[in-house]
Amino acid sequence: MDAKELRGRTAWGLIAKPADPLAWHLQQTVGPEEALAEIVGKQSLGRVALLLEKRLNGVRPPLDTLASYRREYRPERLDLSLTLQRERDTVAISAGHPWWPARIEDLGAYAPATLWVKGSLQHSSHTECVALVGNHAPTRAGRQAALALADVALEHGVTIISGGSRGISTDVHRRAVHRGGITVAVLAGGLDALYPPENTSLFHRVRQRGALISESPHTVEPSTEGFLGRNRIIAALAEGTAVVQAEYRSGAISVGYHAAALGRHVGIVPASWQDTHSAGCWRIYRECGAMVLTVPAELSLVIPGVPWKAPHSEARTSYDRI
Repeated sequence: MDAKELRGRTAWGLIAKPADPLAWHLQQTVGPEEALAEIVGKQSLGRVALLLEKRLNGVRPPLDTLASYRREYRPERLDLSLTLQRERDTVAISAGHPWWPARIEDLGAYAPATLWVKGSLQHSSHTECVALVGNHAPTRAGRQAALALADVALEHGVTIISGGSRGISTDVHRRAVHRGGITVAVLAGGLDALYPPENTSLFHRVRQRGALISESPHTVEPSTEGFLGRNRIIAALAEGTAVVQAEYRSGAISVGYHAAALGRHVGIVPASWQDTHSAGCWRIYRECGAMVLTVPAELSLVIPGVPWKAPHSEARTSYDRI
């Protein structure tokens, strides 16, 4: 990616919201630099809309959205973001880059046009991945279940995808780096604004063997919109998703819904019906047809393409007796 294209893509990362299909279409059809030049130029937005309509197969961009792009464009912020990228060894990648994960294209017009990366996606882009997500304040049993699933994934060379958040995500990232596995943390803001801050040392270890990624360039602070947007990326990067405890409204079940919408397998590890920690798991079980994972080895149901080892004979026998 040359400097001109990088500048254009970084500008779009700053002015467009996550999962913005118009921004994606403009970058794919017109090009990031040319589309940006049209929008932030001196012509009226009405004229810009007419010009872009011809490039978008007769679809006229909404004036209020174009106005938002123009309003958000600040050259000084763009310059700062580019400077931080250079100083902090952040790589911007797009389709065609060797690290670009093909699975993310399943999001269509809701896919990110650019990803910012610290570390390397070389391994995870070409191997099986599983998303392990769950409660920010899990019970002890929930933590144990998440770690057991992580152990199964790591034993079979599967990359663990999660969001770097407190609770289950932190646990599975930490287990992966402790055991020398590969893990990828999908973050909600720019990679200069790591969240949560107490995971800074963990994030440093993640990037040594895996990667930190974001659809936002430097200077973008984490936000509710950013957290919701990154959930679709977590789901898309993985062949399957396992949700370990999740409240009725939570980011974890958002990942599950996105995964189901993409046709991915979804597994849940719930607790009792009365446990509010798991109300979301039962919700996606009912509404998305998620599978209940009864033992860690059943992670194989979530990503069946992996050549899974057969469970020990005594374990099979004991479950058969039940």
